[in-house]
Amino acid sequence: MNVADLVRAMEEIAPTRLAASWDNVGLLVGDEAAPARRVLLTIDCTLPVVAEAVEGRYDAIVSYHPPIFAAVKRFVSGSAAYALARAGVALYSPHTALDVVRGGTNDVLATAIAMVDPRPLRPASTLAGDPDAALGLGRVGAIEPGPLRAIVDRVKRFLDVGHVLVAGPPEAHIARAAVCAGSGGDLIRDAAFAGAHLLLTGELRHHDALAAEAAGLSVIATLHSTSERCVLPLLERRLGSLMPGVVFARSGADRDPFVFA
Repeated sequence: MNVADLVRAMEEIAPTRLAASWDNVGLLVGDEAAPARRVLLTIDCTLPVVAEAVEGRYDAIVSYHPPIFAAVKRFVSGSAAYALARAGVALYSPHTALDVVRGGTNDVLATAIAMVDPRPLRPASTLAGDPDAALGLGRVGAIEPGPLRAIVDRVKRFLDVGHVLVAGPPEAHIARAAVCAGSGGDLIRDAAFAGAHLLLTGELRHHDALAAEAAGLSVIATLHSTSERCVLPLLERRLGSLMPGVVFARSGADRDPFVFA
């Protein structure tokens, strides 16, 4: 197996044509002809993750977030891209392409609250003959009714975290919810319009949280990458089935930059 096989597998899982127009997805560093026998999965491709990949003799990294985003004019020591190229480690990033597809990041986050029949919170524009394009940003659907505090406990167990940020009364009745992995501030109006009682997301700005409460939405914010990291086990399984014989592993150095202290 080589890097080109990894690119094809990722395209099958999360077609890059479905990524947001502003995003930077696909193969960002590396040679498609190079071997891909060991692949490390991570949410963020930080220097500690690169060091882990080099020490573990990984040929490639699949990083949910692209470490190369805006246009850059220099690749020098101290950047992840420079370290990857120098070590000969390829880098692939799916980001928003993995968010919108069926079985992707938002569908996995929806399982944290046992959402029934999740639908896109903001459907993508339909492309003729493209079944994946019927999906879109976020998910919304019914959940088992209960108080907000019970939903909070469910989310913490699913994500294996000790704390989350919560806006809304603990006894608020929740029967319909929306999820948005990462930053969910842009989908507050969509969630309210869809009749959701709760928005589960990674992070919100202060004024977005106030706007959510004003719209009658309770909020659970888990930290940005915590809401996304739950997709890695599924991605590991799917890649393993598409690329038999290749070793896939999740990074031990990958973590959210924030902690609850």
